[in-house]
Amino acid sequence: MLAAGVGRRFGAAGQNRPKALLQVGGEALLARLIRQLRAAGVPEIVVVAGYGIEQIEQAVGGAPDVRILRNPDFTRGAILSLYTARTWLDRSVLIMDADVFGPDELIVRLVRSRHENCFLLDPRSKATGEEQMLTVQQGRVVDIARRPRGEYDLLGESVGFLRLGAEAARLLAELISERVDAGQIDLEHEEAYPTLLERVVVGYERVDDLSWTEIDFPEDLQRARRMAAGVES
Repeated sequence: MLAAGVGRRFGAAGQNRPKALLQVGGEALLARLIRQLRAAGVPEIVVVAGYGIEQIEQAVGGAPDVRILRNPDFTRGAILSLYTARTWLDRSVLIMDADVFGPDELIVRLVRSRHENCFLLDPRSKATGEEQMLTVQQGRVVDIARRPRGEYDLLGESVGFLRLGAEAARLLAELISERVDAGQIDLEHEEAYPTLLERVVVGYERVDDLSWTEIDFPEDLQRARRMAAGVES
C-alpha cells in the first residue's frame, strides 16, 4: 500500500496528517484497508509511508502482519514509493493506493479474480485529466494514462488497485528500477505500467456495481463520509 505522499491536491483540509489516516465512518482509511485485506485472506501487508510516517506507525504499526517502510523522498514521484517496496515484488502481490474508500467487495473481487494479473476498472468514470484511465482491447488492458490514448473497446477508471502474479511483479520491479536508476524519480508509479502492459497480459474486473471513491480532494472525503453513513451510493 502506497501511503507516502503529502496530498498536495487535498490541501489544508488534511489537518497535517497523511491522507491515509483521514477518518471515514469512525475509522482511518488505512485501518479500513488493512481490515479488508485481512478479511480477504491477505497474509502480509507492507505500507510505504513518508509524510507523517510517525503518525502511521502509531496508528497501524506493531501488528505482526503489517510492515511499514520509509520512503525518505516522499516529495518526489510516487515511483519512489513502489521502488522502496521492490523487495516484495518477487511474489504474487497487490499494489494499492491507500486513499481509496470502498466496500469489502472491492478487495474480494481483486483477490478472487480469475486473472492472475488484474486491475479493477470502473467504466462509469469520465476522463477529466485527474483519473488514471484504463483502455481495454479484446479483454486485455493495454494502457493506463490520465488522457486515453489509441483505440479501445472499453474505457474506465482504475480504482488504484493492481494484482500481479510473481512473474509480472518481478518484471515491474525491473521496470521501476530502470526508471529510478536513470534518474526518473518524479514520475507517478503508473507511468511504468504501459511498458508492463506491452509485455504481460493484464485483465480486469468491473466494479461499476460498487460505490467507491479515491480521496484526492476535500469533496471526495465528504462523499466517502456520506457513503459510510448510507446516504449516498
